[in-house]
Amino acid sequence: MDGAPTREDTVVAVACAVAGVLLVLLAGSGTGWAPVGLELAAQTCAAALLIFRTRHPVLVLAGCAVASLVSPVVAALGALHAVGLRVTSSRTSLAAVLAAVAVSWPTWLITTEAASPALLWLGILVLLAAYAAGRLQHQQAEADRRASAAAEGRARRAERDALARDLHDVVSRRMSYAVVEAEVLGTSTRDDEVRRAATEIAEGCRASLAEMRTVLEVLSDAPAAPPQDGSGPDTVDALAAEARRVGQPVRVAGAPLRNPPDLIDRTVLRVVSEGLTNAVRHAPGAPTAVEVARSDDQVRVTVENERPTRPPTGLTTGGFGIDALRERISLLGGTLHAGPTDDGGFRLCAVLPGEDA
Repeated sequence: MDGAPTREDTVVAVACAVAGVLLVLLAGSGTGWAPVGLELAAQTCAAALLIFRTRHPVLVLAGCAVASLVSPVVAALGALHAVGLRVTSSRTSLAAVLAAVAVSWPTWLITTEAASPALLWLGILVLLAAYAAGRLQHQQAEADRRASAAAEGRARRAERDALARDLHDVVSRRMSYAVVEAEVLGTSTRDDEVRRAATEIAEGCRASLAEMRTVLEVLSDAPAAPPQDGSGPDTVDALAAEARRVGQPVRVAGAPLRNPPDLIDRTVLRVVSEGLTNAVRHAPGAPTAVEVARSDDQVRVTVENERPTRPPTGLTTGGFGIDALRERISLLGGTLHAGPTDDGGFRLCAVLPGEDA
């Protein structure tokens, strides 16, 4: 075992030395077969070994067992506790304890011969109790270590999840719009060089998004906490204007958001952002409606696009946007529904608690 002698080891050694000396002196003519002087030497030498019990608990216990052939040393209690506490293997520690008891058994028989036989068993129980106390302390320390490691692991996973969501929410939206803008540019020009550059830009953005999603799968097993609000448009109209700039016809209706937006309104913005990004990505050019309805007890936000009028951009989703959004809304006490409509479009609808909910 590694570790330098500790202050605790020194205190235990001194206490056992004093207790051992007192035990021999109070017994008058000694506790066993050996002269008093030899017994005092055995008690103090065994107690001195306890200074090394942190580094070599089994060897210290062996030394105490040998000393117990002369006199039942009090230091055996400290050695047994150290074995229970420091030795990782339960089998090894238990075997060391049983061997020590077996070695010191004859001296215990001589010591308790003139007294009640119950004293022998009481002494053995005290020794085993010292070992059991150390073993329980060892198990508690292991449980604390595992709990600490688990908490650290959860913190790291939460940090990775947050990073994954930030990458998705910020980069994916911008890259999706860049792809659409490049495709619009490529179809609206007669210059072959411009069309070639626009195609390369779109393909590069798609490849970058695919690589980013590979990183996200490593960073985050699954969204587990509300995503952090990143920088970006802070009104529904601003989000709609971004989508319109890449050729997505967007109609906005309903109640305006607060200024500055509160937690519910920021979540509304996240729903609108996710809905418009998905519409631009999978249904470019399709008429899209954004509606925010507010009442005393709830806020309903809906983003619905019609059937696509142009081929999809080819940008796949990473599975983080809607899942993370659903988790966030659930934590706020709301619900999120996402799915295709009967006419071939897609609807994203969130219901959030209102001001008086």
